Amino acid sequence: MKNTVVLFLCFLCWAAGARAQEHTIEYGPTTIPIEQYFTISLKSGGTKPAKVEGFPEIEGLQKSTQKSFTTTYTRGTKKSVVYTLTQQYAPLREGEFTVKPFTLTVDGKSILSPGIKGRVGATPPAGATPGDSLPVVPGGAGAPEFVEVKENAFLTLHVPKQRVYVGEAVPVSLWFYVADSDLGLLDFYEFNTQISSIIGQLKQRSTLEEVVQQDEITPEKLKIGGKDFTRYKLHEAVLFPITPQPLRFPAVGLRMIKYKIAKNPSLLTQNRLPEYKTYTAKGSEVTVRPLPPHPLRDQVAVGAFRLEEQVSRNTISLNQNLVYLLKIVGEGNIRTLPTPQHIAVSSELEIYTPEIRQNLQVQQGRMTGQKTFRYFMVGHQAGEYPLRELFQWVYFNTVTARYDTLRPAFTVRVRGQEDQNTFIRAQDVGEFYNIADTESNQLVGLDQFKEVRLYINVVLAVMLGVALVIFIVNRK
Repeated sequence: MKNTVVLFLCFLCWAAGARAQEHTIEYGPTTIPIEQYFTISLKSGGTKPAKVEGFPEIEGLQKSTQKSFTTTYTRGTKKSVVYTLTQQYAPLREGEFTVKPFTLTVDGKSILSPGIKGRVGATPPAGATPGDSLPVVPGGAGAPEFVEVKENAFLTLHVPKQRVYVGEAVPVSLWFYVADSDLGLLDFYEFNTQISSIIGQLKQRSTLEEVVQQDEITPEKLKIGGKDFTRYKLHEAVLFPITPQPLRFPAVGLRMIKYKIAKNPSLLTQNRLPEYKTYTAKGSEVTVRPLPPHPLRDQVAVGAFRLEEQVSRNTISLNQNLVYLLKIVGEGNIRTLPTPQHIAVSSELEIYTPEIRQNLQVQQGRMTGQKTFRYFMVGHQAGEYPLRELFQWVYFNTVTARYDTLRPAFTVRVRGQEDQNTFIRAQDVGEFYNIADTESNQLVGLDQFKEVRLYINVVLAVMLGVALVIFIVNRK
């Protein structure tokens, strides 16, 4: 009985130990150059986890993409499978970083990992071999034999349009595709440096460029020929040619880390040997055609647009105002849409210079949005004023390949009788009239001025007589 209890306890300990080893967390190299990813990997034996959560945020590193691959180990007639899920972190600066202890939740179970410290260094000298998770010592005793494995991966430059008009959008995107079964064979290398160089090669001087900003490279899943693939969007932009000069995109290359695989994998030795491989995307050329002849050919927008409008009120009284919103909505270079053209000037309906607002978004190779022109109008004379007779908006329609004109549909009605006194009161009549309210309005007779003159003469005569008497007295 005692032996049975001991065996049972030993079995429980073995089962607990096996359970603890079902999932393990491993760190990549703790000293890395700034252009290389730091990695945290979850290795699972037996079955592939359905849900993994809890990869930590690390100060000084930017959490990037996740990669997963499967490794099969063979020992005699027995095979074992290990699933690896790797979280990549892109260094933001050189210096030390700290990974605090964290817990991964794997299919509802908690896996605790201790923290570590690492360091991000400068770029290694040219020709240095990028680091891997375990060192490899070629030619040493017991060193594994590595074999080349053919991977299904390619780099492509996607330029869907081959002929466009001046001002028409040209989508450009760079993609890297890799079969899901080969994800463990490849890694990005010095990506930031390489992609900056590639973007510089793809720039076109004769275009306006709208670059789609990416916070991180997010993998996308898709099927090609019935096989599962993962693709990464490395760069995306929308170009708007401003001259009929052709757009020539050169072939560009991306250098990747390509791993050789150990012929006889083992849990105790390094099973991947890193090397370099460059993937090249073919170049492309786009023909740019000038717009057909038109008086406004150099001023119009190019794209597919429609007109939307709103008005605060259709009918106003004399000298009242209204607000009119004219919106140009559609696809094209929203930033450069011109102001609607005035085809007539009306003194009876005064139209002020519009306030302009725009809202746009760039996605899937298209720039869409709207530009709003907010007009302030004042009616100075009664009548009806169709706005289509006052201004219009001309553009080149890339769908129909011809010029179209958008005209307002609203009519403004001004009601009431014109008041001339209102107009006069609105004028500046000068300072003389400004003192009218402060002066007396009592009438003054015209004979009053004669009486005043008589009194003044009498006073002067008396004063003269007095002066003469004083003069005679003083002489005596």
